[in-house]
Amino acid sequence: MNPILSPPKAVAVVGATASRRERLETALDDVADSVYAAASTTQATELLREHDDVACVVLASDCDDLVEFRRAVTDRDEYLPVVLLFDESVRNVSDVTRAGETTLLPASTPDDELCDVVDEQLETYCDRLVTVEESDMLQSFLSSIEIPMFVKDEQGRHLRKTEAWGGIDPDVVIGKTDRELYEYDPESAEQFYEHDMRVIENGERIVDRGEAPGPPGNRYWARTTKVPWYDDDGSVKGLLGLSYEITDFKQKEQRLELLEDRVDQFASFLSDEVLDTLRAANEQLGIARETGDDSAFRAVENAHDRMEKRLRNLGTIARKSPNIGSTESVNLAYVVNEVWSFIATGDAKLELNVPTETLIHTSMGSIRPIVESLLRHAANSGEDVTVSVGSLQEGFYLAYDTVTESDCGRATEGSFRGPNDGQQSDLAFVSEIVERNNWSLTVADRDGTDTRIEIRGPLVVTGTETDCVPGADHSLTESDPVGEGDVTGNVEVESVSNWWTLAGTTGTQRQERDYYFAHTAVEGDARIEARLVDIEHVNDYGSGGLMVRDGLGSDDPFGFLGWTVGRGTEILWRTDTGGETSRHLLDDDSRLPWLRVDRIGDTVTYLVSLDGSNWRRLDQRPVALSDPIHVGLAVSGAIPTDECKATFADVTVCELDCE
Repeated sequence: MNPILSPPKAVAVVGATASRRERLETALDDVADSVYAAASTTQATELLREHDDVACVVLASDCDDLVEFRRAVTDRDEYLPVVLLFDESVRNVSDVTRAGETTLLPASTPDDELCDVVDEQLETYCDRLVTVEESDMLQSFLSSIEIPMFVKDEQGRHLRKTEAWGGIDPDVVIGKTDRELYEYDPESAEQFYEHDMRVIENGERIVDRGEAPGPPGNRYWARTTKVPWYDDDGSVKGLLGLSYEITDFKQKEQRLELLEDRVDQFASFLSDEVLDTLRAANEQLGIARETGDDSAFRAVENAHDRMEKRLRNLGTIARKSPNIGSTESVNLAYVVNEVWSFIATGDAKLELNVPTETLIHTSMGSIRPIVESLLRHAANSGEDVTVSVGSLQEGFYLAYDTVTESDCGRATEGSFRGPNDGQQSDLAFVSEIVERNNWSLTVADRDGTDTRIEIRGPLVVTGTETDCVPGADHSLTESDPVGEGDVTGNVEVESVSNWWTLAGTTGTQRQERDYYFAHTAVEGDARIEARLVDIEHVNDYGSGGLMVRDGLGSDDPFGFLGWTVGRGTEILWRTDTGGETSRHLLDDDSRLPWLRVDRIGDTVTYLVSLDGSNWRRLDQRPVALSDPIHVGLAVSGAIPTDECKATFADVTVCELDCE
């Protein structure tokens, strides 16, 4: 029987003489739906088992075992009211009241007064049952849905919160204000608390407000609604709210706006590019018709080929989402040589200072237009120009031995539009592609002798594969928190199957990640590889993977390769003690299960594999590591109190013997 739809309203009369019980039944029939009678507490106990609609018990003082019966009623239902009709013969009234809340009336109380008291008890009991039922329904509702909902009191402290997937643990937030929960982001914390007070103090409703809490690099967007929570007298005693994450939607919205803003610019540039190529082709075609020279026909064919490649590459760029890594690797030397073969004019010379196997982790559609535009710009900068192309630790450069006053700084204009002098279009076009890939571009006049253009940001493997032989194996024997926050964690190992499960939480959220780290110390060159089996979704920024560190301090140099839960493969590094942490995210498609990190000297190489045998190098970075280094598995919850759990298999750590 549900008290909301069918509230109980029966009364049980226990004890007294038969005539007294009969008279009470008749009197109480006016206030109760049903009246049940029992001559003794033993009969009354059985009666309460049979009838679940009893909402009040009237107990006469001539019954045996008054205290035991009152305890039995409390055990059955702590809210069920009892009215005791007592006289001077009852010596243990206080014991009865201690056994359960009891209303005391003299046995001589007139029937009409008794009926009034019982009627009030029935109403109070029904209201209490309804409140309990509604509270239970609300609690079940809050615990079963995945949308973060919350209730706060008049001081903005959390009273209840749903246990939403990927959200903060409800037990952690209870009793805390947003000022305390978001202390890692004081500006957002103060803003959220101010909004709470506007709702509570002014009765204002805040509906679908966009919010972006979190430190730089870890911000996430949410849409939040807060409304007043009113007391029976109409005063505001707190607020009710819900909040759901819209980070993916917001990013798509921003990308759409970016693409829409630049459609006209793209169209303008394409028009100029196609017209220039067609104009050159027509000139060569005219020469061919007049002279019949085969080289002129070949020039026309090459021009058409260049236009086709250019359009195809531009199409790739147009569809590319900004700030997202690529799953491809491109041989830089090959691209430079291939483009120079048709760009070079007159006595222009190319000096290629790029190791043969240098790979840039990006798509051909992104890197080729950059190389072509820069080489064309350099080749057209003067007569007998010498163009140099070389690799950087974080990209590549192009230098040429002429200087034009308008070169320096021009590439940062970030626009396709400008004077139609060819050179400015090339640099502006390159700037656009660089920006869309979240890279950087600088142009420098080096002492008035030459110009150097540097592209930094893409992942680069600058060295060739080193011939290393695995040496002595090491076991992960230690586990420690790494970072400035209150990091906790644990490690579970299945030694037979070599499966490792790491779980870690952090008490703060900041730009620099905190980790729980299972590790061992290794002297000299070393390697760790493992298969990342699973990582639980606590939030999109939680991560797990492989790490090499100079030490366990929060400012020590390190390298990390792993997965974020919702943001793809992640590479992190800090090259020197106390330096900034750099981060690179790759597409989800690159989340290959096998991960490997090699430390050879001061160079750290990050590799991935589908099968654990055929490895693909993603990146190489210099990291200042001094022996012994710490090598192992690491997890980060990223957001306070969120426990990130990652499972690894086939974990091996070994020394490397390198030639």
